[in-house]
Amino acid sequence: MSKTNDTPASDTRATEQSVLQAFTSLGMFASKDVHVDTITLPSGDKAQFHVRELPDAEFRKLFQDGDRAKLIAATICDEDGKPVMTAAQASQLKPLVAAELQQVAMKHSGFGDKAADAQAEAGNA
Repeated sequence: MSKTNDTPASDTRATEQSVLQAFTSLGMFASKDVHVDTITLPSGDKAQFHVRELPDAEFRKLFQDGDRAKLIAATICDEDGKPVMTAAQASQLKPLVAAELQQVAMKHSGFGDKAADAQAEAGNA
């Protein structure tokens, strides 16, 4: 009786490593880099800020909670990736501003209408 699954452990680790390298090179993990983005305020002025991508587990938790303020507070950051406001502060934003920031957060997490455009600009389309 022959065994069809006789792959040495070293071959399995090498395969896992090459898959991991491929995932990494294809940009399949949340970036540790922060991105600059801009929104238009109700006054017509532009506001530029930094945004960080969220890893899947963090994004799912925030999305499940359905709390836009928590999503904004988790993604809008300084140039070092540190949060610039708390969820309590984000909950005090004007609704139109909060909606714009939510769209930006979703875009940098790969969701929403603008996500495909951002991926194409980054060369990941």
